[in-house]
Amino acid sequence: MELDEERFGLIASEIGAAVLELVHHGQLVDRMAIVNALESKRRTVGNTLHKGGCRDAAALVRNNGDRS
Repeated sequence: MELDEERFGLIASEIGAAVLELVHHGQLVDRMAIVNALESKRRTVGNTLHKGGCRDAAALVRNNGDRS
């Protein structure tokens, strides 16, 4: 997956925010919890670009779990 720097920054920021939110709420931090947090955020934000960033971040976390 090729990403330009700005898009990569948005995706990294969304993943980091999801992890921090899970830690703050005392929840287990694993791949599916991060994906679920990102998908949940995607449903609540109104900005189309932000929705796309959350979607791409969730896809990146979800798909990279298949690599060994």
